[in-house]
Amino acid sequence: MPMRGELPPISSRHYTQRPSVLEIAWSRIVAILSSSDLQAVILFSTVGFLATINAVLYFPDFGETLEQLAVFSSP
Repeated sequence: MPMRGELPPISSRHYTQRPSVLEIAWSRIVAILSSSDLQAVILFSTVGFLATINAVLYFPDFGETLEQLAVFSSP
């Protein structure tokens, strides 16, 4: 295929310029947040946290019950 014009100078090509620090940081953040492993850990932690809050609200005097049971298990 024949050339139809002159090639642009190297300085005007956008792919020869280095990305800024902000662009590099943003791409790394997006890559980390889109990781399926991290999403699984966050989901597992969230479910555990919600189950803990639910148990605390459902059994408000559970700490007192454990304290009373600890008296019998002391040597």
